[in-house]
Amino acid sequence: MSIDLHIHSINSDGTDKVEKLVEKAIEMELEAISITDHEYLTIPEKNNLIEIIKGIEVSASWEDVEKDNKYAGIHLLIYFLEEESSLNKHLENIRSLKVERNKEIISKLNKEGIEINYSDLEEYPTKVPGRPHIAKIIYEKGYVNSINEAFIKYLGNGKIGDSRSHQESIGKLINLSKESKCLVFLAHPHTLMSNKEYSNNKNWINNEFVKYLEKLRTLGIDGIETNYSSYGSTISSNLSELAKKLNLLESGGTDYHGDHKPNINIGFGYEDKPLKIPYEFLHKMKEKHEQL
Repeated sequence: MSIDLHIHSINSDGTDKVEKLVEKAIEMELEAISITDHEYLTIPEKNNLIEIIKGIEVSASWEDVEKDNKYAGIHLLIYFLEEESSLNKHLENIRSLKVERNKEIISKLNKEGIEINYSDLEEYPTKVPGRPHIAKIIYEKGYVNSINEAFIKYLGNGKIGDSRSHQESIGKLINLSKESKCLVFLAHPHTLMSNKEYSNNKNWINNEFVKYLEKLRTLGIDGIETNYSSYGSTISSNLSELAKKLNLLESGGTDYHGDHKPNINIGFGYEDKPLKIPYEFLHKMKEKHEQL
């Protein structure tokens, strides 16, 4: 029995409907899940067969990292978010800014000879269109051989189509989260250390990374995602040790996106290095949340 606290539905950049995600999670005999759509609070119907934690994933602007590495990205996983909270209301503004950001990206791509239109993006049945949808359009029109290549060539941080005009400062997002009695986690920590190939170096858990974590703790994050689909046991173990050393909680998830990331399975990630995320992570998260 395990959990998966990082899942995306059709409401953002996943391809599965919410009901289907819950069905799959139950089939996998997961104890708990969190559907963490980008900048949108997805609330599945209650189900007695599985525990569902309300959450989101949101991109953040953090000058400390961006000035050092234009390829870096900072995403936050925010848990126990409620509909009437100040943070959830603020997400409406971020989603509006993201629409304008998408138009900016498409304009940049057009100047590079990539002929796509915003109307292409509007065809997707999503609440929050984003870069993965643009990547799929580029792929389907034959400009790249895969969605991943679209990010490597055009859409990754620091590339031609990079635009972060919709991103709120990390300080404001954390403050809104605290005001809304939520817990804040650093998602897929390796993206703090991304390089121009839209990937992480083998030795990315270094002194620079530790300094970033220490700054994030000062800003008020509650934990880090130590268990993730692309991490082997060594990376997860090293992150776990860091979390304990810095008195941070741990979370874990597959970052399941359905057909957009076809080799990642809900509940356990890749076939060749399956995850088993312990319920103990969530137990400690709930203990801290109850103290808020």
